[in-house]
Amino acid sequence: MIDYELGKWWVCFGVVKCSGSVFPKTLTWSIPMTVLSILLEIYWDGEDWIKNLNAVWSSYSFVLSFLVVFRNNQAYSRFWEGATLMNEMRGEWLNVCTSLIAFCSRDEAKADEVLAFQELLVRLMSLLHCSALQAVCKLEDKRLELIDVYGIDVTSLRHLRDSMNRCDVLCLWLSRLILDSHLNHVLVAPAPILSRSFQDLGRGRVKVSDLAKIRDIPFPFPYAQLIVMMLAVHSVITAMITSQYIHPWYCSGLITFIAMSGFWALFFISAEIDHPFGDDPNDLPLGKMQQDWNARLLELIRPEKQVPVKFTPHRHGKHPARFSITDYLARSEGDSHNRRRRLYMASKSTDIFETLDDLMSHHATLADGEASPRTDDLPPRLLPSADSWLQANVEKNLDVDLEVCEESHAAPMKEISIAAGRREITNEETNHRT
Repeated sequence: MIDYELGKWWVCFGVVKCSGSVFPKTLTWSIPMTVLSILLEIYWDGEDWIKNLNAVWSSYSFVLSFLVVFRNNQAYSRFWEGATLMNEMRGEWLNVCTSLIAFCSRDEAKADEVLAFQELLVRLMSLLHCSALQAVCKLEDKRLELIDVYGIDVTSLRHLRDSMNRCDVLCLWLSRLILDSHLNHVLVAPAPILSRSFQDLGRGRVKVSDLAKIRDIPFPFPYAQLIVMMLAVHSVITAMITSQYIHPWYCSGLITFIAMSGFWALFFISAEIDHPFGDDPNDLPLGKMQQDWNARLLELIRPEKQVPVKFTPHRHGKHPARFSITDYLARSEGDSHNRRRRLYMASKSTDIFETLDDLMSHHATLADGEASPRTDDLPPRLLPSADSWLQANVEKNLDVDLEVCEESHAAPMKEISIAAGRREITNEETNHRT
């Protein structure tokens, strides 16, 4: 998606660019019609014949203008609905994560179970968001980045790879995870309050179905065909009429160029924004949205984020209206985005596993003890802390970028490319993060 600003006087040179612009496409029709108008003005005298077309041409132009405006309204509605549903889906699922993390037990005896639950939760939510984007997008390269999948058993990964609809499978896994954690007292919220997480999860799944409607149901073909044919005929008739009524030849060519550029620009704009989940510059940035989603999930499970805010009453508390938000709380959106980007880049990895089978083999090797990495080469924890993490599963806590590639949302996963890296974490970095 192209980000731009019009500036103080609603004019900005930043809008003068070819990337994402429809004007280069309009030249394929406006230039030939301009040349035709100039040639007819010079070599053809058909003013008497053209007079009979005036009334018909005016009615024809009115109908065509109505259809072009109707087409643009429908395209913009589809674009805005897609962007709205995408943000609503992310909001519902983010609410699931924040609620479940807040519902976790504070009992020290349950610390390891709570940690395992939170680690698995963010991985499944990253998989769910990625699968939802792949289900609605029309990208040539559908590989999107994930939080590492080490610790998830190989059988489950294979089942997910071969599933026809991964979103349904992941929603079922998450529902079972929530229910089992509640029964094991990892989640201590009462059942009526915990049920809101199930509701938010289900509403997010409904949003995915609504997004699939935009992808699967295009603008009706008869309308699209009629508009293209009428535009082509209108272009030729306009060139003929301007050549006989507007003189000299360069004025005739200029008027034809302006009129045709406007009509065809509106048509190409509607085609450009009709489906907002593709690779075009004006489409939604799905890759960046997935990266931002992963960074948000990683931020939620940081220990310092889960500590309730402390407050000490003081004498100024009787007059809260006298005080405004201080500078250290007024952080810009850009600062927040850069911080999430730094958190994401901190978990980037280097080594590559070309297929899921390669990762599974390596995973089994570590589990069977065939590989004995040195202590200083142990893979880093997802989020370093002063407390010890699950020592029995320390081999599984790798920083991994999983990139999923599939032919279509309805086909089984053909290949999963996995980038798994081991990165050293210094004491300074550990202290800084904790």
